[in-house]
Amino acid sequence: MPDEVADGRDDHMDGAAFARALATLLNTSGIDSVVNCCVHAGHDADWEGPRTGLLHVRFSEDIPRIADLAELLWAECMFYALPRRKQEKFRRDIAGGDMSAVARCHKAVRDLFIEFNARHPSRASELGEVLAYCLVQEHLGAAQVASKMSLKTAANMPVHGLDGIHALYENGSLTVYFLESKLSGTGRRGAASYASSAAEFLSDRRQYLREYEIVADLGNLDALEGEARQHALDHFDVIGNRAPQRRERFVGVICHSEPSHFGKRLAIRDDLPPDIHERGFAERYSADHGALRMFARKQLLKHGADPRKAVVFFVAVPDVRTLRKAFYAAMGVADRDLPLDGDDADIDDETDTVSEDRE
Repeated sequence: MPDEVADGRDDHMDGAAFARALATLLNTSGIDSVVNCCVHAGHDADWEGPRTGLLHVRFSEDIPRIADLAELLWAECMFYALPRRKQEKFRRDIAGGDMSAVARCHKAVRDLFIEFNARHPSRASELGEVLAYCLVQEHLGAAQVASKMSLKTAANMPVHGLDGIHALYENGSLTVYFLESKLSGTGRRGAASYASSAAEFLSDRRQYLREYEIVADLGNLDALEGEARQHALDHFDVIGNRAPQRRERFVGVICHSEPSHFGKRLAIRDDLPPDIHERGFAERYSADHGALRMFARKQLLKHGADPRKAVVFFVAVPDVRTLRKAFYAAMGVADRDLPLDGDDADIDDETDTVSEDRE
C-alpha cells in the first residue's frame, strides 16, 4: 500500500461534519435479530491479529432460523445493490404516496441479480456479499461507500475485485474497510480462501487504486453535498498529495457450515427456558475461537498479508448450501448449486477439524 500524506487540513469541525455526513450512509439492517454474536471481534492488547469474531444464526427454540436469515438478507439487497441516489428516489416516491414504487424497487434489485447471474453463471457470491454488508455496518459501524453489485452488471466493469468498500470516520481519522466474503463448507477452508484473496488484493496496486477510483467516481459519496462531499473526496484521493492519513483494514466474512455443533441437540424440556438450545450452541462454538483465529493468522502470514490489519468474522450455519438455496428462493429465482469457496484450498492439514489447534 502507498504511504499516505497528511497535510493538517483536517480540523475538528470539518472532521465532525464529515463524520456526520458519512453516518447518513449507514443502513441499520437488524441483522442481529437473526444472527447472534457469541465472540466479539474486539481489540486484544496481547494478540497481534487478526481481530476475530464468531457469529451464528439464531434459534427458534431448537431450530436454527435459516429461512428468516435468508429472507432478511434478500430484503437488505434493496440497500446493498442500489446506488444511494436511486434509493433516495424510491424513498421520495413512496413518501409522496406512490406505493407502486415498492414494486419497482423490488424489480430493479431482482433484475440486477438476474443480470449478474446471466453475465457470470459460474459465480454465486451474492449471499455472502449481502451478509458482509450487513455485518460490517452492525459490528464496525462502517457505511457502504460503493454499491459493487450495481457496478458489476456494467458492461465495462470487471466482475473481479472486492465484495464491498465501507468507511468510518471517528477520533479524527478515516478507516476504510475492504470486504471479502466467503461461503465455505468449513470455517478453515473459508479462512484459507479469504487469506489468499486478501494477499492477492494487497499485492495488486492497480486493483487497489481502481477500488478508490470507483468510490470517488461511481460510489455513494455523490449522495453527500457541499463541503462534506469534498471532504470525503479528499479522504479517498490516494494519488493527491493533500490526502489526509487513513487506516485500511481488510475484512473477511466467512459463512460456513457447522454440522458438528449444530448436530448436538439438547432434549426438549418444558421446565427449561427455550433459549437454552441457542445458548448451548454458542458455548460449544465459542470454544473454537482460539483455534479459528490462530488458523486465520497462520493463513494470512502464509500468503504475506498482515494479520494486524485484518478483521475476520466467522458465521456458522448448519449448512451453507441450504442457506444459499433459501436465499435464492426468497429472491424468486432458481437455486445455483455452485462450488463453495475454498473447496480446493490447501490448508496444510489432513483434516478440517479445529480441536488440535485450540489455545
